[in-house]
Amino acid sequence: MSTYKLDYHPEAEQDLINIYNFIEAYAGRITAQRKLAEIETATYRLADLPKIGTIRDDLIPGLRAVPAAEKAVLCFTVDDETRTVFILCVSYAGSDWASRVKERL
Repeated sequence: MSTYKLDYHPEAEQDLINIYNFIEAYAGRITAQRKLAEIETATYRLADLPKIGTIRDDLIPGLRAVPAAEKAVLCFTVDDETRTVFILCVSYAGSDWASRVKERL
């Protein structure tokens, strides 16, 4: 059973759609579905292990970043009081996630 709930920034949800479309365009639908499933699995793990990842207080206080699905990065914060992991950004293939998380606060 998950100990924390997951909450997505609206643009993080769009990140997932954009990643799917990007992968589908060059590798096909099946590969895009597989990669997105891998990213989502890594995201679901945050509910049970919210304190994993590299702390990036230099960008935003409490920000954490963790790799997922070989080329993705999940950027999130953890609220222990509400037991919520807030996904700020999902990045893929070297995109500039640091700039995007700053814009989303």
